[in-house]
Amino acid sequence: MQSIETDIQILGGGPAALTAGYYAKKHRLDFALFEAGTDVGGNCRTLRSGDFRFDTGAHRFHDKDPEVTSEVKKLLGDTLLRVDAPSEIFFEGQFFRFPLTLNDLVGKLDAKTLLKISWDKLQAPGETVTDNFETFAVNQYGRTLAERFLLNYSQKLWGEATHKLSTSISGKRLKGLDLKTFIRSSLLGEEQNPRHLDGSFFYPKYGIGMIVDKLSEFIGDEHIHLNSRVSRLVHKSGKIERVILNSGEVELSPDMVISTLPLTLSAKILDPPPPSELLTIADSIKYRNLVLCVFGLNRTVFSPNASLYFPSKEFPFTRLYEPKNRSVHMAPKDQTVIVLELPCYSDDAIWNMPEEALRTKVWEALRRIKPILIEEVICYQTYKLPFAYPVLEIGFAEKVARLVEYFETFKNLHVTGRSARFSYLHLHDLFKTGKELIDQIVYEGNGR
Repeated sequence: MQSIETDIQILGGGPAALTAGYYAKKHRLDFALFEAGTDVGGNCRTLRSGDFRFDTGAHRFHDKDPEVTSEVKKLLGDTLLRVDAPSEIFFEGQFFRFPLTLNDLVGKLDAKTLLKISWDKLQAPGETVTDNFETFAVNQYGRTLAERFLLNYSQKLWGEATHKLSTSISGKRLKGLDLKTFIRSSLLGEEQNPRHLDGSFFYPKYGIGMIVDKLSEFIGDEHIHLNSRVSRLVHKSGKIERVILNSGEVELSPDMVISTLPLTLSAKILDPPPPSELLTIADSIKYRNLVLCVFGLNRTVFSPNASLYFPSKEFPFTRLYEPKNRSVHMAPKDQTVIVLELPCYSDDAIWNMPEEALRTKVWEALRRIKPILIEEVICYQTYKLPFAYPVLEIGFAEKVARLVEYFETFKNLHVTGRSARFSYLHLHDLFKTGKELIDQIVYEGNGR
């Protein structure tokens, strides 16, 4: 059995692990990073199909923290571009601005529907305490608006009835639709100054994977171990004593462990195992997979939007994004690439469908959105991303808290990142938490 000795062992190779490694390197700490796959980046990578580039999701970098933004600008230089990208949602044959704007709704919906929305909003109690998303959405926006643009989309995305989903899935996509301004806009048609769902953000010239690549390059190959899957976490007396990789091929004896592994996986590979009730909790948490269907097209542009959303069941996909609308360098000058996201469970037909059958299904749905010829398709590929995101059902926060609380009892273990804490962190968040974690380790190491 091979042994690798370093002070800090970072488990996982996604953005959370890489940012931790980045700041560990800046502090000149003794560390090693272990990734199960053949590449780092996790579900935050840029892939290629011929001359087309696309990300494993509609990723972007938000300018939310000046210190983090400055750090990323140092990494990428002038290849970090400022982007202002609109989004739309497709419903009953029309595209609507997304997030919804009053002026756009008034211009596209009939008077009867507008009156119904106004009446619903008049009856809606607004922000009331509730644990399920359906009640929250109806109380906040009224039944008509919620059912048309929010509940159906959320059920497609998460794969569960919305009354079973936690209010944690709610975002700010309908923010600002208060009753007073809605009625005023309905009657007077006043102009709004809408913000895009994607908003103004930064995006690397050749895809979000450039950030991952720069982090990896800074860390250095000598610190990164690929094809290193964590098999067991052996603990004793409240400490992680050994980390076993690749079913026993490699053994680590760490002073400190930073784990970005999915929390449920970590619970199942502990040796000895955690209490049975915690394993039951881990087994009860569900994940959604994601299938990406990628079309390279012989046309300059498919739409002017970075993202299009599809709440209706008639479309197997929930979102279409066009990387070229983030950076023109993602496709050749007179061509474009579109990526369609199909969320599903492992036992769903979509996940197990032969590639040709899936292509036909998606293609037929795509043609119902905009005129497109089969002769325009230059290339097509599908990519499967298992365990893309956990399903946030009612009570998930309590379950996660129980697991996190247990792992925090280990004196030399830190759990961080989106999968390890079931927290929907963005890239700028991961930089910040990575820095804070390493600063904490350095502070504690100095005996303060």
